[in-house]
Amino acid sequence: MKIFITCFFLVWPLAIIAQNSPPDTNSVSKKKHSANYSGIKFGALASSFSHKNELLVPAPVKKSLPAWHAGVSMDLFTKTHYNARVELSYMNKGAKETFSNDQISIRNTNRLHYLQVSALPLIIKPGFRKINPYIAFGGYYARRIGIKSRTKTGQGSWENDPVTAENLNVKNDYGYSISAGVYIWKRPVFELRYEAGIPSVSSSSGIKNRSVILSFSI
Repeated sequence: MKIFITCFFLVWPLAIIAQNSPPDTNSVSKKKHSANYSGIKFGALASSFSHKNELLVPAPVKKSLPAWHAGVSMDLFTKTHYNARVELSYMNKGAKETFSNDQISIRNTNRLHYLQVSALPLIIKPGFRKINPYIAFGGYYARRIGIKSRTKTGQGSWENDPVTAENLNVKNDYGYSISAGVYIWKRPVFELRYEAGIPSVSSSSGIKNRSVILSFSI
């Protein structure tokens, strides 16, 4: 949460300066952008798994799994102080984890591929004329369309891990999201988002998706 609050207040002074700058010749006509935004979004993300505390002893050492995403985005309506948006994206999520004790160390990487629909029904902004920082609240539904699991024991080589892939057998995922970003005119430019899955991605274990997503829109 601190990341989003910091991002929001860093861009706030930039927005104020932009509103107070003198108008150029192109702004004399004062044409209104009546059309809602629609376009392409893409970017990077870092994801991990959240485990139930009582599930694994010892608990795994976690590292964020870097990945990418791409899709389309559309504002449903545009008001002075708030918007609503829907998105359709291809997402890569998963985790990099190390399970170890005094005798052995096992590294595991799981990459889950999703087709995801996201809804941001509440995008709040100050309503400046040019640059609008915003915060947004919403949720997502994702359908898994692929999975790749690999494991490495000690100093050995990476191998496919069908046992872990079979354990991650829940294909539907949904959760909530919190975002901070910037609109320029009525177009979103960049956004930082946190997503948290609600159900487990395994029917036998309490494993949930967690992701931090950086997006750019054109």
